[in-house]
Amino acid sequence: MEKEMLSKIKLVCSDVDGTLVDEGKGGLNPEYYSEIKRLKEKGILFAVVSGRSYEAASPLFTPILNDIIFINDNGAVLRKEGKIIKAHSLETELVKEIIRDLKEELKPVTYISSLTGSYAYGPNKEFCRVLREDFHLEVHELENMPESLPEDAGVMSLGFFDPEDAEEAVGKEFIEKWNSHDKIAALAGGKYWFNILQKNIDKGVALKELMEMYGLKDEEVMAIGDNMNDLGMMGAITNSVAIGNARDEVKAVCKYQADTCSNDGVLQILKQL
Repeated sequence: MEKEMLSKIKLVCSDVDGTLVDEGKGGLNPEYYSEIKRLKEKGILFAVVSGRSYEAASPLFTPILNDIIFINDNGAVLRKEGKIIKAHSLETELVKEIIRDLKEELKPVTYISSLTGSYAYGPNKEFCRVLREDFHLEVHELENMPESLPEDAGVMSLGFFDPEDAEEAVGKEFIEKWNSHDKIAALAGGKYWFNILQKNIDKGVALKELMEMYGLKDEEVMAIGDNMNDLGMMGAITNSVAIGNARDEVKAVCKYQADTCSNDGVLQILKQL
């Protein structure tokens, strides 16, 4: 990457799974904490832009929670210092309709992220355990999926989990149907997760809102990601970076390419700023 480009950066936005941490794996390299603090002292902002809820993403950044900005649920919620700045929720009845339309085997592994907490199907004890232990979520268990979901839940996004390939598991017919809906976007959030989001509310829209908040120009912003739910963010700015292990569709639209997540590609970039 050109030194001239790097010298102008005032905001770095990074995806989490597959970008900062290996998908389905553990914690963040502690070096990120000191680098992000160093950048803050230089006046460079760092934003976590993730498909994860704040509840699921924030434990990775505990030492620096007040030093970074969070855009969660694929752009539906923007937080600073733990406070919600903006939030966009899905209609509860529409959420229930989507879940009813799923294959039966996917309903018990549906994760619902909302402003009132995380929801999952209670009888699936193993899935609830994974959400609690691996993602540190305080899961509200639903007796029935989706009928037990509270009407006032304030749903931000849905996630469907499959241990092999989530996109293949939900199926082409489901994806095409809901992507044609005027309020819904359906896309992969990683190999093991498939996401349902609000149409026209994505990582790119949230990034533009953040830039407006801070009065940032296009050349002052960098975005780094790996998967389909990062495409909106990549299309929102010029300095788009595909992590080395990114999907080909992401690499095709990005201006730059970094090293892989396993090799701390994002950390390598931060050290150049």
